[in-house]
Amino acid sequence: MDPTRKRALVVASQALALMGILMIGADAAVIRLIHRSLTPTQDDFFDTVSELANATILSIVAMGNYGASRVALAWPVARRWLPWWDRARTGSLLMLLTLLTGGLATLLLKHLVARARPSVLLEDGHYGLVASFSGAPFNSFPSSHAFTAFAAACVLAYLLPAWRMPLFVLAAIVSICRVLTLEHFPSDVLASAFIAAGCVRFWAPRVQGSMSRN
Repeated sequence: MDPTRKRALVVASQALALMGILMIGADAAVIRLIHRSLTPTQDDFFDTVSELANATILSIVAMGNYGASRVALAWPVARRWLPWWDRARTGSLLMLLTLLTGGLATLLLKHLVARARPSVLLEDGHYGLVASFSGAPFNSFPSSHAFTAFAAACVLAYLLPAWRMPLFVLAAIVSICRVLTLEHFPSDVLASAFIAAGCVRFWAPRVQGSMSRN
């Protein structure tokens, strides 16, 4: 097994183990601790920050960027910036494919897993899963906002490796705010990060190969 694949398997195993530990009981303890100290002002602030991960806006920007790059590549005057437009086209397509496939996976898992949101734990004391496709508020796992934040971070980190650390820190802040607003458990956002990274890892070489042939 090549070192890259082996490292990916190790990271995946560690992430799954951490999610398991969190879901056994740490998740509930974290939510109860936050609930005891959260103020309405803090809740509003964290909610505003978490809304930065807007999949609709990100998709529109990616589609617009992809269209602009296609037009620019066909325009002789713009060819002096060919490497930049190539990168823009690659990144936009990678972003769209990641949002589409990862978004569908996230949506399907929400309905299949049917995990109660933190509000159910705090109001009714129920912590765990119910029958699949039970609908809200049994759709906590995974987090769509956290997936969007990490999808953007992973794609941009692939294109701009030097900015990898600040991009992931920003995605983590946005995702943690979903926990601080009592919308999700910590393991929900961790799973979302894992889904986003997996999608980018799957699509990046395929998109790059496709662009190289065109």
